Amino acid sequence: MDLDDPRVRAPEFPPSVWLNTYSEVSLRSLQPSIVLLDFWDYTCINCLRTMPYLRAWHERYHDLGFEIVGVHTPEFRFARHHEYVKSAIGRLGMRWPVILDNDRHIWTSFANRYWPTIYLIDAQGYIRFRYACEGGYTQIETAIQTLLLESKSDLDLPPLIKAEDAPGAVCIPTTQELHIDSLTDPLPDDDIPKAFSLPSNLTDGHFYLEGFWRLNDDGLTLSGESGTITLPYHAADVYAVLSPNPQDFEHTRFDHSPIKIEILQDGQPLSDDHFGQDIFKINDRSLLRVDTPRSYHLVHNPAVQHHQLQLRILESGLTFFAFSFGSCVAPGTAESSGNQEP
Repeated sequence: MDLDDPRVRAPEFPPSVWLNTYSEVSLRSLQPSIVLLDFWDYTCINCLRTMPYLRAWHERYHDLGFEIVGVHTPEFRFARHHEYVKSAIGRLGMRWPVILDNDRHIWTSFANRYWPTIYLIDAQGYIRFRYACEGGYTQIETAIQTLLLESKSDLDLPPLIKAEDAPGAVCIPTTQELHIDSLTDPLPDDDIPKAFSLPSNLTDGHFYLEGFWRLNDDGLTLSGESGTITLPYHAADVYAVLSPNPQDFEHTRFDHSPIKIEILQDGQPLSDDHFGQDIFKINDRSLLRVDTPRSYHLVHNPAVQHHQLQLRILESGLTFFAFSFGSCVAPGTAESSGNQEP
């Protein structure tokens, strides 16, 4: 495999908070190991889908001179809180050190632009490979093996992992990621609750609110006792970044009272085979329990379909940040019309 020439030396880490390690880490101290640098954010669904491959590569190659370092660069302000990142590290089964890049110093020094982005650094500290965004797992593992053999030519390496992005997998366009600026109505003024109502015409590419909501930095917080979020979309999977806590995430306590949300698709409870990983069922109701600020998996449709999703919230304090969507499905199930017209 052709790699980049060893011309650009990887910049060293600045002083920061380290997690999942007993001491600070430097790139120089990791030499002559091959280092995979992973720019990620624990709310980023593309980053989360990359994690199984990172875990597998760490297990396969760590004893052969391979290290992973996670660079957590937060998209949302609450994700600067080290306790949330620490909890995510445990939940995701990460076995490598993570440095907090809250002020984007490392992101800037690498001229990075995307979550996730993977850099491979050779035994002499030079950047030899870069892959931006989700996917490319076969390419990345091939590059790992190439660099390991470049360092130790007699290594006995395992066959490549069969990746989901191999030929035959189908990934088709979906609704684009939606943040609070995708609301059709003007956003509320700072800390002043605003009443929202559902319009008669709903269009894909936007979301809609009912109830009293207020602007909370990069999120929208339900101020009234109840409210809804309605989302027309086309995708196989739907994820939402949500928090049970509307307070200042820099100073608030880590514990929160969870908030339950009822999830409806096309006006009906989710069928069991459409449950996202975070959905549970009580008395034929499909429910979501929001107990910490993170990304929640709401819906897993068998194909990319057009639907209308509704989140019914019965307690104040819930804060919404973003919707994201998944489209990679098995061959032969790429798309169907679903219950909602395009």
